[in-house]
Formats: sequence, structure tokens, C-alpha cells
Amino acid sequence: MTNTKNKTTAKSTSTARDKNTPHDGLIKKVMENPIAAQEFLEEYLPTSFKERVDLSTVKVEKESFVEPNLKKQLSDIVLSVKTKDNKTAFVYTLIEAQVNSDYWIALRLWKYILLLCERHMKSKEKLPLVCPLVFYHGSKNYNAPMNLWELFASPEEAKGLLANDYQLVDLQAMSDDEINYDKHLSIILYMMKHINQRDKLKLIEDIFKNCHKAILLDQEQDYVYTKLMIWYNDCKIPLNKKQEFEQLVLDHLPKEKGAEIMKTIADSYIDEGVSKGILIGKNEGIAIGKNEGIAIGEARGEARGEARGEARGEARGEAKGVEKIARRMLKENTDIKFIASVTGLSTGEILKLQNKM
Repeated sequence: MTNTKNKTTAKSTSTARDKNTPHDGLIKKVMENPIAAQEFLEEYLPTSFKERVDLSTVKVEKESFVEPNLKKQLSDIVLSVKTKDNKTAFVYTLIEAQVNSDYWIALRLWKYILLLCERHMKSKEKLPLVCPLVFYHGSKNYNAPMNLWELFASPEEAKGLLANDYQLVDLQAMSDDEINYDKHLSIILYMMKHINQRDKLKLIEDIFKNCHKAILLDQEQDYVYTKLMIWYNDCKIPLNKKQEFEQLVLDHLPKEKGAEIMKTIADSYIDEGVSKGILIGKNEGIAIGKNEGIAIGEARGEARGEARGEARGEARGEAKGVEKIARRMLKENTDIKFIASVTGLSTGEILKLQNKM
């Protein structure tokens, strides 16, 4: 009876110990010992990688990239080693602490390795080599895909798209003649290509001239791209050039449509002014709301009124201008992702503007 009781007690103690020290924690603890880590790497690293590094320099790093909600299934250990040419390389090991293999383990490896590489982005040096390794001790046969590409519906095509050079659309390296002016998008592409041109009136005139076919096509969609071009540049035009800008638009668009677009721009200024108790002066871009005594500079919000006595910089004014563009586009029911790509605002910022309208 005594022996049976002792055996039961010993079994209970063992079970408690197993719960307190999961297998993956045990493996990780062992791997934190440099000698054990070196032996492990000598045994299981790919030969090509092993020949490039000095395993006597192995060092346990403190980083962990596994999300908190996955800590029960996965743990990780990052080991650094010196290469034969005295550069740092890493071995990133994921330890699976579950009965079945994780189908998405290859994707998780890529994610965590990229996070590891991110810490090197501040330096302009090349990224270090990282060798991925998975340690599995489940009770069932391992059957998860062994690489990222096998997770895609078309592995070879996915590998060709993601492992090779990405497709680059370099507007600065592209000549004006390479833009397809038979497409609506040419209006925006031409504008973005010459976005840093100082003479904005000349830029707008060139767009009307070179993108004539596209603007005619755009007429079928109620000038959606043309409006974007006009709205964006309105915030960049100096106040003393506003009348020339308006006339330029009226000269190149049907009279009624040009007047409608310019009225939309004017209305947006009025709406904003009314909401703040502000009158916007035509000549100076400055008028003071009597109650608030605020002065607003041309579309840049450069000056504030006597009550505040502040001058606001061009950066803030440009930000407000971008918000105006976003609000106009929202009123036209433009897709939020497209607004984000044009204005540079995040979707969250655009949604906040939408909620305030």
C-alpha cells in the first residue's frame, strides 16, 4: 500500500513538473547554453550555411517575435554567429509545442525573420544572412508545407512574383512620351511626374495640353481625374495667381463644367470659413472672423488673427489643403483607398474626416 501511494505521489509530482516546464521551454532553456547551442547548430544547420560561419562565436540574442496569443503553441530563439569574414549572421529557430504541425509555419517564419531584419534598417548596410530552422516534437507526423511558396495556390508563379525583382514604375526615369495619353490615368501620372515643378500654372497648362485625349475620355466619368488634378493644385497656387488659375480651367473645359468645378472649390472655402466664423479674403487670403479675430493665409493657413496673434507655417497650411482635397473627394463618393493614394493621408485619417462631415 505504501509503495502504491509513493508511486501515485511521484506521478502527481512529475505531472505538475511537466505542466510547469513545457517541453518547448525546456528546449529553449537548453539552447540558451552556448555549448548546447553550438552542438545543435553543428548537427542541424545546412552544410552551405555552416561552412560560412564560425560556430564558436554563437551567442543567444534576447529578441522574441512570436505574438502573445501564440506563446502556448510556439516559442522562438534567436542565435547570432560570426561569418568567416567577421560579419553577423543569425539562426532563427521556431519551436513547436503542439501535437500537430502548424500549417502556416512557413509564413510565420518569414514574418518573424523580416521583423528580425527590420532592426537593421537604420543602418545602410546590407541585411545579415538569416537561416530559418523549425524544431518539432509533436506526436503526429510533420506535414506542414516546407516553404512559403507551397502555401500559394500557384507555388511556382508565386515564387516568380515574390522571389524576383518587384515591378518598378519609375515616373522620373520615364519620358513624357512613354505615358499613354489615351488612358484616364495619364492625367494623374503626368501631374505626379512633374509634381515638383515650381510654376504650377505652367504645369496645369501642360496637363491640359498633353492629356487632351484623356480629359475628353474623363468627360464620360464627369471629369473625376480632372477634378482631382484641379483640386490638388488649387492648394499649391499662390493667392495672387488664383484668378489666372481659374481662367486656365475655364479655357480648357466646357464653360459650365469649369465653372461648376471652380464653384465647388470656392464653396469648400466658404463652408470651412462659416464653420469657424471666418471670412476668407480674396486678395490677401486673410480675413478675420469678428468673433474669433482669426486670419487665414492663402490655402496654407499661414496667418492667424489678432486674437491669437500667431503665424502658422506652410507645412500646417499644406496639411489643411490636403484635408480639403480629401473632403472634396469624399463628397464625390471617391474610393477611400484612391483618396489615400492621391493625398498621402492614411485610411484612418480619411475616415475621421468622413465622420466629421
